[in-house]
Amino acid sequence: MAITNVSPVASYLSAIKDESLAASNYAKTDIVTKQAVAAFEKKASGITSADALLKDYSSLQIVLGAFGMSQYSNATALIKDLLTQDPTSSTSLARTSQNATWLAFADAFAVWGKNKGSSSQTTFINGSGSTALSTTYTPTNTLTMAATLPSANAKGQSYTSPSVTAYDDLSAPHQVALKWLQSSSDPLSWSVSAYDADGNALVAANAFQVTFNSDGTLASATNTLTGKTIAASASGGLSLPITLNDAEGSGQSVSVAIGTVGTASGVAMAGNSYQTSSTSEAVSLQNVNSSITTLTMPSATLGTLGGTGQTYVTAPFDPAQSTNDANNISLGRTYLSVKWAQDPSSPDSWNAYIIDPYGSNVSSTLISVGFDDSGNLLQVNGQYSHDIPTLKATVNGVQYAVSIQPPQLSTSSQPAQTVLTTDSTVKSTVNGVSVDQIVSDYEKQQFETNDDNTDNGVGNALYFTRKMASVTSINQLMSDSTLLKVVETVSGYDPSTFGALDYNQQLRMLTSKVDFTKLKTPAQIQKYAEQYLTMLQINPQPVDTPSNMLDLFGGDTSKQGILALFDDNSSSSSATVYSALF
Repeated sequence: MAITNVSPVASYLSAIKDESLAASNYAKTDIVTKQAVAAFEKKASGITSADALLKDYSSLQIVLGAFGMSQYSNATALIKDLLTQDPTSSTSLARTSQNATWLAFADAFAVWGKNKGSSSQTTFINGSGSTALSTTYTPTNTLTMAATLPSANAKGQSYTSPSVTAYDDLSAPHQVALKWLQSSSDPLSWSVSAYDADGNALVAANAFQVTFNSDGTLASATNTLTGKTIAASASGGLSLPITLNDAEGSGQSVSVAIGTVGTASGVAMAGNSYQTSSTSEAVSLQNVNSSITTLTMPSATLGTLGGTGQTYVTAPFDPAQSTNDANNISLGRTYLSVKWAQDPSSPDSWNAYIIDPYGSNVSSTLISVGFDDSGNLLQVNGQYSHDIPTLKATVNGVQYAVSIQPPQLSTSSQPAQTVLTTDSTVKSTVNGVSVDQIVSDYEKQQFETNDDNTDNGVGNALYFTRKMASVTSINQLMSDSTLLKVVETVSGYDPSTFGALDYNQQLRMLTSKVDFTKLKTPAQIQKYAEQYLTMLQINPQPVDTPSNMLDLFGGDTSKQGILALFDDNSSSSSATVYSALF
């Protein structure tokens, strides 16, 4: 690729003003796209089952292209699972994968997923219709918690709730959990904090002090950050106010209802040591020999065998908890968690690194572990071993070391936890997919991948602009080859050589380069796309475009093709000689 008179950035800025119009105009002039769209529009209303779509190859290409999933055209088993499993089920492939593209695809065809792959209704609706592509969830206003904490017969105990899915005002899901830590001096007083159980720091920093009566019922609550007492509602209910941030940086207020003062509803303490308390969902890091920089992670069950896209985050831990408590320090604390993420290319492998679930910048090493068919530790960093090296991280200039006790995977699915519930509901009814929307998105995909836009990188930049807002993790990013190529280039890496590195090396290198907090707004994403195009002009990358028959026979204006053997007249066009061969 060479620098041309027309700047790729200028071409990109022109196309981004109205990509739908540009794509539509392109589709009218490209005969392959035009014919494919016309055929799909004619047949769409008659496709009423997943099997029918899978058997209609041309229609399937249109649908997959619309969702940016063309690379899965031969992965029929995967596509069938996405089409025939209820995406609202916690065990569905779409939900467990945490792949935003797969989930959008499955949500669009939820009418099939909820009916085992078929429906008496017309799945594709002509015109704009009622489309699952715009299905939204009402933003979460209230999370309700019901749990029994350990009794007052001991001090310094902790409890971590299971996470629950809360939706922001953009319908994006976030996993929210609560950690409760009992005072070391007053067993009736507990410190409480809500955190992002995905480890993406989208729950704003918060801290509360909740006090119980001697009989285990709720007494009062205080916002530790402001020092203000939290007033009970008219009915005596207590709610902890937290803020959930969306991808555009907007804060959304959410109330965590913990129960009614003076009653055992909601959160209560066990009346005695024999009463069963709720089981902690996530382990917490621990100090070693009272050191605030040397920590350990106890053994934990990270997920289940056979699952996909799973993650596990330890409960937020303040290494200097006792010192901070003694000095009444509320702000500026450092919290650490170890995040485990399942390797999308190897489901038996998990990667671990240190994060701050509340958002501090952490520079961490990374380890990879593998499990056997029984869920036991088998490999560490690609070697057969049970010795896990120490994770190291630097946070705010302080170096921490975390020793890891061998984790495991469960051999059976874990039962659904109902400690936390949400008031979010589906806002629109899924009863069909808009043909217009499918066609529009497919035309954009064809426009972005045509030779002109591929050669100068504009197509990748347009795709990045469309898709990046829905990506919130490095694993999601690395599962999309086009997004990954853009990020590799901006990060200063050559995609052709970067792709030859071990996956864990890639993950470690990109984790330190990609800051998702700076890729939230449309302006930030567009600026990043422009940086990509500028980098291509400075360091051009080879264009790998397969040759076609016309190229072989000299379809361009040169004399280098085979046609030169048949004609030596420069005034004769290649097309004329080409047609003369048949």
